[in-house]
Amino acid sequence: MSHTHCISTLLDLKDKTITFPEDWMKEVMINVVRSKLISGILSFQPTHCYQCGHIFDSNIIKHGFKTSRIKMMKLSGFDTYLDLKKQRYKCRHCDRTFTLKTSLVESNCYLSNPLKQAIFLEASHKKSESDIARELNVSHSTVNCL
Repeated sequence: MSHTHCISTLLDLKDKTITFPEDWMKEVMINVVRSKLISGILSFQPTHCYQCGHIFDSNIIKHGFKTSRIKMMKLSGFDTYLDLKKQRYKCRHCDRTFTLKTSLVESNCYLSNPLKQAIFLEASHKKSESDIARELNVSHSTVNCL
């Protein structure tokens, strides 16, 4: 079993296009809290340009990466984040760029979908929004908005 498969299983990731380097996790201070920081890479060949819809061809080229810090479920009691390097592409048909998408997180969001589901689940119990926010390491307003 590859280390990427083991890490994906540990994090309960369904997206098989995310890979992990050998030095995939480190302990860091984030907002003065000792946290686990996981590094991942999202890179695959898209089927089309996300901007104009043109089918992938030689005029859609790799254009660097964009890193997003995604808040994950706690791991062994530690606040956990995924620094996900997402491949960017430039389409020469429409002269625009786009970044690959993943089912792990919605576009322009920093909360992982499993974390959002946990917030929903906790909210269905008789718990205060403040308790849910503290347990899942999100703000009170995040719990309130979901």
